[in-house]
This record gives sequence, C-alpha cells and structure tokens, in this order.
Amino acid sequence: MNSKKSILRKRLLMPFILGWIFIISSMVDASHPNIFLFDKDFNEINPITGENDDQPFSTKVTCGLCHDYDIITSGYHFQHGWDVISDTFGISRGKPWQLSPRMMGGWSPPSFRQLAKKNNAHPDEIDLTAYDFIGNSSIGIQPSCGACHAGGGGMEFDREGNRYDEHLAENPELSETYDGDYYRSEWDKSGVVEADCFICHLVGYDFTSRVEQLEYRNYEWAVVAGSRYGVIEGQVKYGDEPKVVYNTKYFNADGSISIDPSWPPPDDNCMFCHGASDSRKRGFSWNDIFNPDIHNQQGISCAACHPSGLDHQFAMGVADRAEPAGHIAHTMTECKECHEAGFLGALIPQHITVRPSHLRRITCEACHIPQLGRAAMQGYDVSTGDLETWTVPDSVERIGERARWEPNFHRKQNKNIVPSNDMLGVFWGNIDSDGYIYILFMKEHEQAWDLYSDQIEDDNDDGEPEVNTEAEIIAGLNAFKETLADNQRFSQVKPVYLKGNKVYGFDAEGKLAILDEYEFETIFRYELHHNTAPARLALGYHGCADCHAPEAHFFKGELIKDPFDQYGKPVMALMGKELGCNRIAFDINAIHQKILSPIVSFLIIFVIFMVTLHYHRFGPKRIPFVYGSGEVKRFSFLERAVHLFRLISFAFLALTGLIMAFNWYSWQNLLFASPKQMLDVHIYMGIVFGVTTIMGIGLWSRDALFKAYDKVWMKMSGGYLGAKGEVPAGRFNAGQKMFYWFTTIFGVLIIITGILLIIKYQFQLSTICLVSTIHNLIAFILIAGVLAHAYLGTIANPGTWRVLVDGYVTKTWAKHHHPNWYQEVVKSKKQDIREEMSEAQTEGLPEEEIKKEESEDGDDSEEEK
Repeated sequence: MNSKKSILRKRLLMPFILGWIFIISSMVDASHPNIFLFDKDFNEINPITGENDDQPFSTKVTCGLCHDYDIITSGYHFQHGWDVISDTFGISRGKPWQLSPRMMGGWSPPSFRQLAKKNNAHPDEIDLTAYDFIGNSSIGIQPSCGACHAGGGGMEFDREGNRYDEHLAENPELSETYDGDYYRSEWDKSGVVEADCFICHLVGYDFTSRVEQLEYRNYEWAVVAGSRYGVIEGQVKYGDEPKVVYNTKYFNADGSISIDPSWPPPDDNCMFCHGASDSRKRGFSWNDIFNPDIHNQQGISCAACHPSGLDHQFAMGVADRAEPAGHIAHTMTECKECHEAGFLGALIPQHITVRPSHLRRITCEACHIPQLGRAAMQGYDVSTGDLETWTVPDSVERIGERARWEPNFHRKQNKNIVPSNDMLGVFWGNIDSDGYIYILFMKEHEQAWDLYSDQIEDDNDDGEPEVNTEAEIIAGLNAFKETLADNQRFSQVKPVYLKGNKVYGFDAEGKLAILDEYEFETIFRYELHHNTAPARLALGYHGCADCHAPEAHFFKGELIKDPFDQYGKPVMALMGKELGCNRIAFDINAIHQKILSPIVSFLIIFVIFMVTLHYHRFGPKRIPFVYGSGEVKRFSFLERAVHLFRLISFAFLALTGLIMAFNWYSWQNLLFASPKQMLDVHIYMGIVFGVTTIMGIGLWSRDALFKAYDKVWMKMSGGYLGAKGEVPAGRFNAGQKMFYWFTTIFGVLIIITGILLIIKYQFQLSTICLVSTIHNLIAFILIAGVLAHAYLGTIANPGTWRVLVDGYVTKTWAKHHHPNWYQEVVKSKKQDIREEMSEAQTEGLPEEEIKKEESEDGDDSEEEK
C-alpha cells in the first residue's frame, strides 16, 4: 500500500520537477567561455600582470585552441582564389593577366590593379605584389585590397605554402628578387594577416581602424585595432616597431576576456566589405530606408540566404566572374526555394497580373528591383593614370549618394532576363607577340599621359579630359609606343585603346582602325539581387503597361554602349534592342497595347450594340422552325460534332484570351486555380480549335464556293435589312460563305501564330512581339465576327440553332432560307428515286409505290415553281 502511494506521489511530482529543471537550465549562462589571448608563438598575453602586454594577439593560436583554423581558412572568404592561383591560369582563357578566378589573382574593373605573377624576370612585370596587395593598393577613395579580405590564405601564406614572415626572416634575400610574393616586402617586420574572426563575429568591430593599420603596414596588429582590445603605436610604413597598448577595461582580473561572438554574423559586419564594393557595382545598401530591401525590412539576415557550416563555405549566388568557386557557386537560397513552398512563412506569390510565360524567362529580380535608391559607378577612365569615375544616375557626383535610377536589363546565356548595372571601362592595352591583349598597369598609363595630355580636350564639359577623337586616340597610341619601347614586360609593342567593347589601334598600313580581329570586353555587367521591392512596387503589378507602354523603361529605356563618341557624348542603345526586340517590332507591340487593343476590343462592344439595334429595328425572321421534323437532312453527325467542338473550344479561347489580354485577374482567380492552369486550358482548347478548323475545311469548303446567285443575296442583304421577296441561297447563303472564309482564313492565321507562341522561346523577341500582336488582333476580330454570327443564327432566326442538334429542317424552312439548295436536294432525291425504280424493276418491287413517292416530290417541286 505504501509502495503504491510512493509511486503515485512520484508521478504527481514529476511534472513539477521537470518544470523546475527547464527553468533552471534556461537560466544557465550559455555564452562563450572566457579566453586568454596568445601571440603567434603561443605566449600568453596578460595586460593585467603586464606579461607580453605590448604584443599583438594571434587569432590562429587564441581561437584555434578550440576551432579548427585550417578548416575555417580553407573557405572561399579566406582563400579568394589563392588555393588555385597559377602564373599560367589565364593563358588558356585568353586573359594571361589573370592568375586566379577570384579576388586574389583575378582582375576587378573598379580596382584595376593586377597581382604580380610568382615568377618574374624584370620589375616591369610587377604591378602589385602580395605584400602591397594588403596595404598599398588603394585607388582614390577605395581602400587597399586587403581591407575586404578577412585574412588567412594569400594574406598569411605564399604561393608555395610558406608563412610570409617566417620564410622571409629565414631568407631575407627574397625581398631583392622578382618574386611576386616577396619583391621589396617587409613581411618580417609587418607580420602577416591571420584570419580575423572578429571582423565577422564581433558586434561593434572597428573596421576603419583595421583598414588604417593595414595601410600603415601593421599587418599583424590590425586585429587588435579592429577588435578594440587595444591601440597601436608606431607604423612599419615609417620604420617603426609597433607596440600594443591594451585597454584593460575589456579584461577580467585574471587577464582573460569575456567575449560574446555573434552567430550568425550581424548584417552590419557583412557590410564592412560588401557594402562598399557592392555600392560601387550595384548601388547596393542595407538597413537603408532610402534604398530598402523587403527581406531586410522583414528581419531576414544575410546568413539566412547565405548559410555556411563549420567550414565557413558561405553559400554563393551568381558570381561576377565567369569562373566562381565551383563548389559553392549558385548554392545560396534562391527566391523560388522559399516562395514556392512558403518556407518559414514566405508568401507564395500568385502572380495574378503576370502571364505565366513571362515567369519562365524573366527572373524574379527583373520585376522586383524596378529601381535603386543609391548611386552606383557607371564607368571609369584610367587614361590619366588615375581612376576617374562617373555615376549612375549622372545627376549626382558621388557613389552611394541618394538618387533614383532604373537598372539595365539583359539576357544571360540561358536566355533569362536579369537586371544589372553595366560598368563601362576606358583603358589602354598592348598586343604582345603571343597575340593576346594585355591590360596596361596604371603606372604605364601615367607615364604615357605625361607625353600626350596636352593634346586631349574636355569635349563634354564634365571637368575631365577624355580621349575620343581620332587625333586624340592617335596621340595616345604614339605616346604608348614611345613609353613602352623599353618596357621589359613585352616582346612586342603594339598599343591599343579599349573602349565601348572595341579595340582601336594602327592597322597594317599604320592608319587608325577598329581591329575587329580582336575581341575585348570593356563593359562589365553586375547583376542585381538585393534591394528588392514588395509585389505592390514590382513591375507587372499594374499590368502589361508597366513594361509594354511606349514610354516604359523595360523596352524604351536607354543604356550606354560607349561612354563617349567623337563629340564626347555617350553612345546610347534602346533596352529593347539589347533584349532582342527591334524598335519597329516594339513600336507595333506598343501601339497594339495602348491603341489598337482598346479600339479593336471596342469593336466587340460595337457589334453587340449593332445587333441590339438590328433586333429592335427589324426583329427576328418569323419562319417557324420545327425541331425534329425529320424532313430534310441539313447536317450530318460529323458536321454537327465538328461545329459543336469548334464552338466550345472557341468559347474557351475567347474567355481565357480576353482574361490574358486585359489582365482580368479577378475573373482569372474566380474561374481558374492559377494562371498556369488558365494558360494550359487556352493551349488545349487551341489544339481542339485547330483540329476542328482543319476538318471544317474538308467538310464545307466546296459548299462555301461563291455562285452567281450570291450577288443577288448581297444586293438584298439577305433580307436582314427589310428587303422583301425570295432571297436566293445555296446550302450556305452568301453571308454564311463570307463568314466561313472569314473564320477559316483568320482561324488558320491564329492557329499558326498560336503555335509560334507556344514554342516562342525558339525565336527572337522581335518575332514574338510581332506574332503576339497579330495573334491578339485576329482574336479580337474573330470574337466580334462570331458574336454577330451567333446573333444571326439564333435570335434573328429563332429556333434555327436546333438544326445543330438533330441535323434536320422542315421543307418550308429550307424553301424559304435556302431555296437553291432545296431544289438541289429535290433533284438529288428524284435521281435517287429513278435509280430505286430501276433497281425495283430488277428486283420485282411494286412500281406504283415508287411512283407515288416521286409524285409527292413532284408536288413539292410544283410548289417551288
């Protein structure tokens, strides 16, 4: 008994015990444990006791005690192509100046500097060593390249895997060689830049102080300044031996520090690097009310779409370069992954105002980034030896200023349309004996500029001279021929001017020409993926006119193809032409959208008005139609079936077509589950319509041939406008024949254009624009014609439609509406009777019975007379 009470007591107490355990466990401090700082030689740093308190701490040792430093620094953000760098990397790609596919060894237009090869024969071959890459590569307002490098990789180890400072200390003569990693370097004094964990994970990181230390060549000390744990005295740049003064307020009594690393990294820390670089490339900004992003406003962090594991391989989107890190390119979370499945509450878009076909070729960003709110770099010119830039829009002077501008649109190789900022470069190169064009260093630009600058004018009055006339280009080419004559970098001197994706140089006769045999891109496209707008601000939300109106930016906006022509003015091109739609095709489509569609669609309303007016003025014909008379067979079962299915399919085509043409999305939502379902219905009904139209040609084309008596029908308007007397007509009257050929000809055309639209992705946009315009206009005309036909076949002739049910009409009806046809039927029947008499005589049937039938038909014939 006691044991049972004990068990019951435990069961009653268990929920309370578990509840207290949960409360207590939630109060346990789960923050990062306190840590001690260590220098690169594993010596403890303790500012409280003064032990090694003037030395910079090492993240590799300090953080690497618990975290696998080697795995972390193998990530893309630390290597930036250093793990695949090679002196021959770019040769097979036609770009011998490229040593890797990414930041370290690649070539970035906004930065322009070139990393030196590992092995060089002369200082002329060296623009930027690995040492200068970190802290001596700034251009204008842009910091040195090392600023946006988290450390590790090429900022810690040379191309042979040696740690710079240790290897140079052991081999000091390396700084006198033409080694691209060590030429004129002081690694043994500056130290190296280890991976800086705090640049991403420390809230309040001082990025500006870090950049300053890199510019001072205090590479090993940068992490101390950035983390704010201390200040640095002295600069390697000026021959000092830097010392650290730690701020003891960050240290505990035992000399340890308490840190609270942020995971995932805060967005503000991502902006240290991506804010500045992407602002230049794309007009990007974050946490910016003047340049908002709907995901940012909803609290979605960078790491939500760009996650990573312990290996720190952050998911990457579409890279700027043709060869991103292959294992992580296109690994980021894309729009569809969240918005098609409703992942984590993401809204599932209905796209009720956008045609499904558009979603196949137009990316989400193309519609949802209709404009940017910060100025970006539109182009640059290094002819003077300095980086001269201009902005988009040109109404502001500085990159990042508040300004509204609309992106360019272009097609990728997969035919998808994406928004971008096109950055135009203007610079000089040299064609070496190997046939490749080598981009000249900025110092080489500067040397030549000193010789020909007095011959260059400012033709566009922007305050900066530009090389744009033939005389100026020739002056530049001659200046480079002179300055490059003793340059040991090249075995052949053949300078060229690179602008507007064209190569200007001297031809074989020594005359200025565009060298078409050489291809060189000077326009660099940076796709846009951030600063996305909500649906209510996206293109297409207000219908087709957002893009197809005559003034819409999507097609009629202008983009720059060349920064300046011979007069210093930019060479412009229409956006539509770049997308594959020539101006004539677009203008026709725009006229269709804004003018023809409303006018022709008004034709439908006009037809309804006219038939109503006709009914009130003349009323219906009063010849009674008797259903099921069985007297005269007018249509066979096959004819009735073809007509029925053609009618039904046309009704569906008209309904779905009008919904799509005018974006009646309320009807779309009411009648269909999705725009795709509606499009599928339209296509399937189009197939039925096509088949029945072709069958109709075989069934009725002979009966629809015009006869002489049709002229009389035309003069009398078929009796529909009050004319009295007999109106001649064959099996089909003249009006029906005209309608037959009208629907057949236009039906065939709409079938052909419909098929072309189904497979439209095989054609240029110009073709699609013209075909869709023709398709829509024909559809409007057909709908109006069918409405008139339906009125005349039903209301204007009550009961006549019933002939399409059983196929028979009365003799009286046939005599009145189609007298000529009825006579042919009678004659045909008499002939049949004669043949039956002949057979009867042979078979011995009663002749009197057959004559009786013939006399009945003869009576009918007399009545006709």
